[in-house]
Amino acid sequence: MANLTVLAFTIATLLAVASAHRTIITTTIEDDTFDTSRKQQCMQHLQGQQLRQCQIHLQQPEQSQQQQQTLQQCCQELQNVDEQCRCKAVKQVFGEVQQQQQRQQQQTGPFGSPSQEIQKLKQKAENLPRQCNLQTRKQCNIKTGNQCRQEVQGRQFNRCQKYLERQITGGGYLMSAVWDRKQGGEVEQCCEELRNVDVECQCEAMKEVMREAQRAEQRRPEMGEMQRVVEDLKNQCNLEVEQCQVTSEMF
Repeated sequence: MANLTVLAFTIATLLAVASAHRTIITTTIEDDTFDTSRKQQCMQHLQGQQLRQCQIHLQQPEQSQQQQQTLQQCCQELQNVDEQCRCKAVKQVFGEVQQQQQRQQQQTGPFGSPSQEIQKLKQKAENLPRQCNLQTRKQCNIKTGNQCRQEVQGRQFNRCQKYLERQITGGGYLMSAVWDRKQGGEVEQCCEELRNVDVECQCEAMKEVMREAQRAEQRRPEMGEMQRVVEDLKNQCNLEVEQCQVTSEMF
């Protein structure tokens, strides 16, 4: 009788462990799928979010008297964002402020080391969820500069290259559009490749598409047209980058 009791207990324990193991595996798979499926939803969700106070807060000097007030207003803006999209919102604000600073530096010249200014801005943005006491699905790490270049250089944007080649050599926009419908949407497949890159690195991804095209083609007369097509991907793909100037290294 004692042996039967021990056996029953052992079987029950094994079943519980197996059940827990299955639950963990299922949760992981669902979470990975969720990450992929939520990208488009978050992008659409954030299109209606201005996050103006967060932009103002990131642009203010650390010792500004308005810092605490704009932080509170920024926290309110982030609280209105879906919890699953808050890190993406922070990255979007960071990208917009970074591009504003870069345009200002082009007009007036840098006030300090550009890399140091970007690092300060990055740290300030990454601290927002903690300062606002907000829940996020994971730690909000923002990639900049070399990190973005390393990320995109390890990728192949094959669909974008096919789309770009079709635009340049396929007889113009109308013929390209007809071909695109027949082939199942080369431009949308290209857009998907770009959207799979972190939002703060999407501009660098577009530049990498241009670099790949230059290495493959190396035809100077077409570089201006190629640059126009690549820069237009921002609008065609509805990417979250505010502005992305792609330059040709062969001019």
